[in-house]
Amino acid sequence: MLTPNSIIDAVNDLLVEKYPKAPVYVNLRPKDFERPSFLVELVDMKRADVNYSTVSVAAKIAVTCFVDVDGRYNSDVVKLAEKQGGVMDMFANGYLAVGDRCISVEAAEGGIDFSDCYVDLQLAYFDDRPIPGETLPLMDAVITATTLEG
Repeated sequence: MLTPNSIIDAVNDLLVEKYPKAPVYVNLRPKDFERPSFLVELVDMKRADVNYSTVSVAAKIAVTCFVDVDGRYNSDVVKLAEKQGGVMDMFANGYLAVGDRCISVEAAEGGIDFSDCYVDLQLAYFDDRPIPGETLPLMDAVITATTLEG
């Protein structure tokens, strides 16, 4: 069973591999964070029933990219677009390796602000339904008494 943290870790690993000198922050960005850097965070996760033992999972992960800023706290738009394109290219193959599985991923959306840019990753996969914590023991035997009238 995959967890949100295992998916975030897989995205983190790809960013560190491609951009080894840039810090990657997970879920929270510190007050005085370094630039250039990345922020990876879980935005949304939904589960839907498929059958008795399987669920369909749709997750949205946001990767925010930070580059250097000038005195007015603006970044070079060309550098932001290059960074955004580089992150989107990392997922162009259509899947993300998470542990021993490969899940469908689409770098679907992106945007550029004055000081950062972002890429939204849409992930979809099937997973095992979580098993309840305690189940009652199965019945061992049934003893019945019958009487014949006659």
